This record gives sequence, C-alpha cells and structure tokens, in this order.
Amino acid sequence: MNLARSGDAPQPRRWWSPWRIVGLVCVGLFLAGIGRFYDHRTGFTSLISIGDKLGDGKVPALKAVPHYVYEDSYGYDGAYYVQIALDPLLTGSELQTSVDNLPYRAKRILLSWTAWLLGGGQPFWIVHLYPLLNVACWLILAGLLWRWFPPDSADNFLRWGGVLFSHGMCMSVRHSLVDGPSLLLVAGSVALIEAGRRNAGTALLALATLGKETSVLALSALFRRPAPGGRPWLGLAARAALVVAPLAAWVLYIRLRLPPSIEGVGLNNFTLPLTGFFEKWIGLIGEFGRDGWIRPLWITLAAVTALTVQAAFVLTRWQPAAIWWRVGAPFALLFVMVGVPVWEGYPGAFTRVVLPLTLAFNVLVPRGRRWLPILLAGNLSVIAGLAELAPPLRDFYRLAGERRDVAAVIVERGDGWYQIESDGTNSWRWSRQQAVLRLTNRSARPLEVRMSAEIGAFSNRHMEFRINGQATFAAPVPRRSQRHEFPALLLPPGTTRVEFATDQPAARPASGDPRELSLSVGNVVIAVAPPGGAGKP
Repeated sequence: MNLARSGDAPQPRRWWSPWRIVGLVCVGLFLAGIGRFYDHRTGFTSLISIGDKLGDGKVPALKAVPHYVYEDSYGYDGAYYVQIALDPLLTGSELQTSVDNLPYRAKRILLSWTAWLLGGGQPFWIVHLYPLLNVACWLILAGLLWRWFPPDSADNFLRWGGVLFSHGMCMSVRHSLVDGPSLLLVAGSVALIEAGRRNAGTALLALATLGKETSVLALSALFRRPAPGGRPWLGLAARAALVVAPLAAWVLYIRLRLPPSIEGVGLNNFTLPLTGFFEKWIGLIGEFGRDGWIRPLWITLAAVTALTVQAAFVLTRWQPAAIWWRVGAPFALLFVMVGVPVWEGYPGAFTRVVLPLTLAFNVLVPRGRRWLPILLAGNLSVIAGLAELAPPLRDFYRLAGERRDVAAVIVERGDGWYQIESDGTNSWRWSRQQAVLRLTNRSARPLEVRMSAEIGAFSNRHMEFRINGQATFAAPVPRRSQRHEFPALLLPPGTTRVEFATDQPAARPASGDPRELSLSVGNVVIAVAPPGGAGKP
C-alpha cells in the first residue's frame, strides 16, 4: 500500500529543493500581505474586524485601547472573541451585553486565554497580540504541512498551497477567528498519532476542542485496528472521555458563571442534510441570472464548487484504514448539515467550519495526472482565499512630514461624508453640501499644515475651503476631478475645523442611488511641519 496516499505516514523528503524555495517565497508574500494591514496607530487590529455599529456595546477595556474600526459595519466574530480575551474568566457583567451569544462563543476559549496569557493580562497587549495569533498558527501549519506534502514536486506544492490559501484558512486569519488555530491543533494531533505518540496526540486533540468544539469530530483519528482478542472500543471510549473532559469542564463553568437567561447553543447553524447546501446553490444560480458574472458571485461559485468536490470525494471513497479519511469523513457529513446562517454571504462561513475536510481531501487525493482535475477543482477556494486577504481600504487622506510632527496630529471625519470608495489606486469620499474634517494638534506648539486634494463634483458648482467657518479658498469645481492646493494654515494646539462646502444643494443621482451627492474629495495629502517649514504637499 502506498502510505503517502493513505495519509498514514509521510513521504521521504529532501531538506532542500526548488519547490521549498517557492514555498518560502509564498510564505514571504503572505507576510507581506499581512503587513498591509498594519497601521502605526492601531497596529494589526484591522485583522479583528471590529465594526463601528458595536458603538457603546464594546467592553470598557476594548474602548480604552486604540483599535481599527470598520465603518458602517457590525464587524465579525473576532470582535467578540477579543472582548472575551480581555476577561477570559467571564467575571465582568459587561460581556453579557457586549458579546453576541456569550455562552456559545465562550466555549471557544483557547485563543482568548492564549492572548490573555501572552499579553500578561494587559488590555493593550491582549488586543494587539490577538490578531497575530492566527498569523502565527498559519506559519506553524505551513511547516507542519510539509510532513504530508514534502516540497519536492508541483503536485505537493498545489496541495500545500491549497490548504494554506484556502478560503477557510484565509478567512480565519483575516478576521482573527478560531478555525485556523483549531485546524493546526487537529493536524498536530494527527501527526503525533501517526508518529506513535497517541497520548500526546490525545492531549493535543483535547486542547483543540477548547479552541473549537467541532474538533471533537477528529476523535476517529484515535481508532486503530485491534489486536486479536482486543477490545478497541473500550480504549477508544477512554480516550474520547479524556478528549471531551476539558471542554465539558469548561462548559460547566460557563453554566455556573453566566445567568441561564442569556444562554444559547447555536443550533440554528445546523439543519436537515443538504437543506442549506441546495438553498445556497439555487440562490447562487438565481443571482447569476439576475446580476451576471460579477466578482462576488464568481468568487463564491469557486468556493462552493471546491467544498462540494471535497465532500463528494471523501464521502464516496471508503478508506477507513486511512487516518485522514477518518478525520475528513465526519467533517464532510458536517458540511452537508450546516444551516443557512453558515452559508450566507459571499462566499460564506462554510469553508472555515469544515477546514479539516480541506486538509483531509488534499492528503487523500491520489497522485497522478488523471486525478489532477479533481485536485484543482477541490482547491478552487484559493481564489476566494486570496481575495479575502485584501486589506481594508485606507482612508481618502494621508499625513506627510517628519514622524514627530505627523504623530502629533489626529484627523477625524465629522459630518457630511459617505463611505470610502476606491478603484484600487485612488480613494475618495462623496460629500453632502458640507463635510467636515477635524485636525487635532496634540503637541504644545503650533504646527504648519498644507493640504491638497483631488476634487470633483456631482454637477458643475463652486466650492469653498473653510477653516473654523472662515473661507480661505474658493474655486469652480467641474465634474472631472482636479487637484487643488489650499493655503497653508497654522494649526494651534487643540482642534481645528476644516470644511468643504459648495454653493448648491447636494443632489440624488438618477440611477436610484439613495445618497445626496455634492463633492468627490480624494487622495487628500495633509503635510505637517513646524511653522515656516512646510513645503508643498
């Protein structure tokens, strides 16, 4: 039997090869992509996906720490897990109103406890370290996967990259979720079991269940053929009890700590077999007919196709002797039972819910050219994964100047602006008839500021650039954006109000857009320097 195909043992490998270099280049590109999420004020917290609609619902400890906030959004699950990390013993009453379905989310405590311990219990470090845990787990998994996919061929590189850049894995990194770290622990458990270290593998799998409760489905990895006259089920039952014990103890703690009135179990995430699956496919086909081949739809199609191929492959090839089949099959069954909430979105959460299936699929697909179409189809979610790693849009302004001067100035949007828009190179915001920026000089000395911006209009009109209500610049503004440079202003300590205004009311487009538009203001440069030291922006 070919052990590499069954998933029961790794292939022989060489330490160095051209494909290892290619793999390391991909790791470097991944890290470079993650670096695009960094902001000097908020660190990597844009990877947590905290929405502004949480508002005052955030726990006080999170409010006190500078963090990236997504505009006009409720954010995503990582926003709840990071708040649990600030109080992993669930002692504060604020969590009960700040975290959606607290008992359900608190079961997944491992990542939150890890952030708390690494951060020394200090809110600043907890919040800023939390989004990097998924990045660290991705890097460790990249090395571990070489056990099953040695970097010695294009075939193995495809499998290796198919797991690491799958939509489920990238979604976990992008939103600081529990799924990626849980996959790492499941994979580590299987590696230990393969190496004959069943006790260590059992312990690591027990840890994985504290990361995500569905990791318990990997219990079948512990099964092995009995010796003649043996009692395999007795030993497996004992190990199953050891795996489940930490999660059971923690769930009991949650029940004792939290009021029964707020308990929820998340059962709406599951439904009758294939109900959510067919609803997703039918809805997707209908949207293609209505909207055509727009980007969100074909990216979603790639992800749905990939997971469909993975589940179909695993469920139709009976291989109980292969440890990765025993792991993948329960997750393939989970895939057909997830409910509509898991399928919602573009692409949706279904790819991350069954991440172990993606790894099992790539281990189990036989080598050879005739299997290449299956392997490629099953890894199509990489298309959605790479799209998932796009960083948040940077705002329509940037500060320029010496670090000390720039650090002293805070820019805040006031009333009158719509959401940020971008074409990939330029970014801008539409305004109403009047729109405000507030520049706050936090230093004790005045600073000189020169501003420039590309400004266009919904219809030909005049604009005024006002400082604290006084016009300092006026010009006609055509539809096509043009760059304007405004007179230098002295920015005293405290807050200065900058206003973009027009002589005509904002108007609503004929296309049905509900917004009332006036000016398009983009690529704003705010050059900061000591008095008399600012050049042109």
